[in-house]
Amino acid sequence: MLNTSLLRTFVTVVNKKSLSLAAQEIHITQPAVSKHLNALETYFGVNLIERRGRKISLTPSGELLYHNANEILKLLHKTEHEIKELSTTVKGSLKISASSIPGHFILPYIIGAFKNKYPEVQVSLQISDSNHVIKHLLDDDVHLGAVGQEPQNKKLQFTNFVNDKLVVITPPEHPLANNESISINQLAKEPLIWREVGSGTRAVLENKLSQSGLSFNDLNIIMELGSTGAVVNAVEAGLGISIVSQWAIFKERQLERIAVLDIENLDLVRTLYLTYPRKRYRSKVIDAFLDFVKTGEYKLPHNINA
Repeated sequence: MLNTSLLRTFVTVVNKKSLSLAAQEIHITQPAVSKHLNALETYFGVNLIERRGRKISLTPSGELLYHNANEILKLLHKTEHEIKELSTTVKGSLKISASSIPGHFILPYIIGAFKNKYPEVQVSLQISDSNHVIKHLLDDDVHLGAVGQEPQNKKLQFTNFVNDKLVVITPPEHPLANNESISINQLAKEPLIWREVGSGTRAVLENKLSQSGLSFNDLNIIMELGSTGAVVNAVEAGLGISIVSQWAIFKERQLERIAVLDIENLDLVRTLYLTYPRKRYRSKVIDAFLDFVKTGEYKLPHNINA
């Protein structure tokens, strides 16, 4: 009888195009990978893979097996999930990819409360920029994403998560620090510290500034940084001013390490979103988390009046 673990090894080798990388992926040794491939070729009585140095290619029989093995493994995975759904207990794994603001400042508290209610759910959270969050979802690497801009992909659904407000931050000794607001023209003259390309905060901010007649080329960007935390630290160090989420500066604001201003005549309130693949099938764990967020069964450490 054919062992499905052999099929998983075969599919992983083809996907990774390397026996050594496949071994790392499925946590077995490279000789064990070779043994699995040999067992498959013995079972079917044909060559499935041709090796030329470090490169591998599929024979016609290998192509056929790869296609069908993928379908078999997907069906098996779906069957396992559907059987688990018959249980009334919510358990299993939940993989979330989040952009900087929801990932660092919001989701850890929600996940903690969710785990208290559903202790048998194993949750993992990875943080990257919004573009990579979408890629992880489309590659089926994670179950849910949390981003700072509305996903523009027909393969994804999304739901409102929490509100956010972008604000100008300056060092406390800055000449504008005691002001309640800053004009668009003043902003354009200031040395600005900006998030990197791919950031949801950056995309939303540049879109809103553009609507007010201020393009990216009009700004005096002196530095682009890869995280909101780095941006806040750079402002605190006196390197320039920036525009960040209110969620990211609660502690610094309380300790008076930065000053906070609005931009005159510019609404910088935005929505953060939870997003997921547009599939008919969704696990009980995913639905439980979405319901948990929707009903507000959690408490955040501070309230943002966006």
